[in-house]
Amino acid sequence: MDAAAIADPHGATDMNRGDALTHSHYNKTTLDNGLTIVSEQMPWVRSVSVGIWVKTGSICETDAQAGMSHMLEHMVFKGTSERTGFEIVQAIEGVGGHINAFTSRELTCYYAQILDDHLDLALDILCSLVSDPLLTDDDLQREKLVITEEIRHYEDTPHELIFDYFSKTLYGDHPLARPIMGSVESVASITQKQLLQYRKTRYTADEIVVAATGNLDHDGLVKGLSSRLSLENGGGVAEVPEITTPPPAQDVIRRSVQGAHICRGLPGVPYGHKLKMPVLVLSNLLGGGMSSRLFQRIREKEALAYNVYSFMDTLRNSGIFGVYIGTDPEKMDKVISELEDEYTSIIEKGLTEAEIARVKEQFKGNLMLGLEGTASRMFRAAKMEIYLKKFLTLDEVIELIDAVNLDAVSKVAQDFLNNNKQYTAIILPKEENV
Repeated sequence: MDAAAIADPHGATDMNRGDALTHSHYNKTTLDNGLTIVSEQMPWVRSVSVGIWVKTGSICETDAQAGMSHMLEHMVFKGTSERTGFEIVQAIEGVGGHINAFTSRELTCYYAQILDDHLDLALDILCSLVSDPLLTDDDLQREKLVITEEIRHYEDTPHELIFDYFSKTLYGDHPLARPIMGSVESVASITQKQLLQYRKTRYTADEIVVAATGNLDHDGLVKGLSSRLSLENGGGVAEVPEITTPPPAQDVIRRSVQGAHICRGLPGVPYGHKLKMPVLVLSNLLGGGMSSRLFQRIREKEALAYNVYSFMDTLRNSGIFGVYIGTDPEKMDKVISELEDEYTSIIEKGLTEAEIARVKEQFKGNLMLGLEGTASRMFRAAKMEIYLKKFLTLDEVIELIDAVNLDAVSKVAQDFLNNNKQYTAIILPKEENV
């Protein structure tokens, strides 16, 4: 389980005992144009991680725009009015730093990790990527070829591709069901004019959060961004389609693969939901490690699968809770039967206080280990601001973990482990290959 996900379920206040031990300090500023800047000062380190988070992703796209957010993320690295693409990466890597970006269903993030002495350089480059990309048609045509190959490589990776098929099973015709990269066809249809318009509409100051953690001064950060990130307030963007799900179903997809890839689950909880922590505990108890129930039963005891784990994704207004299993096609029916039996056993026989206590301690360890670096803390601070408008200290997270009890986890298990509510997507070998 991602430690950052554990670290920021909901709520926030000021620095207290847990963070005071290491003297971290959180600050937030909102500029007149709507740009929000958050920072966590960590004076005991010599690095800074800074990210510009744009509240746009595949959920914001129409069918005709599928893959636009991801394409734009790629394209800004082709160059700005001040630097070529090579000069962008050379400048950061030349001082021992790291720069990257990613697109998700709801967010696009451009981030850098760098020594504190070079924070101004990182701000220069990141701000120019977001506010001043060239986006030439020649670069677009070349990048289409790159992303097409990325899509084809992804489609040859069934243990990753299965999650896109599962999203389709779960969300039906909603944008959340579409692959973040789009399709080969949709990528080929993107024009320079469309890309420019999409950036103009989505990359507005009020839809951006800048987060930074490490050895930094908040006032200096605000001043640096104010002079570099010149964006207008967009007045808010259009609402995304209301999230609906079709009835539970099982979809089987035949591809040129060797094994069976199973993804089984149901809608989870949103990022700030009050039940997020009990659901996280349940997910980790099921398949959060080698000591989890499903790993011990399906892999160790029955030797039915080479890989089994639980997963949980939380978005603004939705979420996913599920299990992935990689197995032999001939063992698929037995694997699903064992999974259903385990769910039924938990519902009928219940869990134990000892199990809950063990998982809670596991959470605490994962949390502290996962947040020792500036990058993970930056991700955490950004997501809390974007989804909650609040900051939660590590001490408060520990209190939330400790507050989870057997009754709370048992109640969510009754709902989330109901076999009649499960959605299933399965990738199997083509029939001529069986």
